[in-house]
Amino acid sequence: MIFESGAINLMVGKKNMVFGFFYLFFTMVLAIYLSGNVEWALTGGQKALLNSAVLQGNIDSVLNIVVGYLVCRLPLVEWLSKAVSPLMILGTLFHSGMLYLAGFGLLPFASALIPVGGLLIIAVMLLMGIGVLSLRAIK
Repeated sequence: MIFESGAINLMVGKKNMVFGFFYLFFTMVLAIYLSGNVEWALTGGQKALLNSAVLQGNIDSVLNIVVGYLVCRLPLVEWLSKAVSPLMILGTLFHSGMLYLAGFGLLPFASALIPVGGLLIIAVMLLMGIGVLSLRAIK
C-alpha cells in the first residue's frame, strides 16, 4: 500500500534517478570524446579540468541515482523529499557541470561556482542524514 506521501516521494525520487542516469550517460560519452582525437586542441590545464569533470560527473550522477532511490524507498517527510531532489540536481550541475564549462573555456566565471555545487551536495547529504535519523522502526 502506497500512502499519499509515498506517491509524492516516488515521483520526486524518479526525477533524480532519471537525471542521474542521463548525466552518467553524458559523462561517459564526453569521456569517450575526450579520449579521442581532441587532445591536440586542449591545453594541459583544460585536460586536467576535463578529466576531473568526468570523474566528478560520474560520482555526482551515481549520488543522484542513490538519493533518488532512497527518496523513493524511505518514508521521508514530504518537505524533505521535495527539498532534497532539486538541491541534488542543482548541486550536480554546479559542481561537475561548471567543471565542464570551465574546462572547455565556455564561461570564464564557471570555476567560481564550483564550490556552490559542493556546498549544495553537502547540504543534501546532511538533510538525508537527518531524514534517516528521524525514521521510526516499524513493527
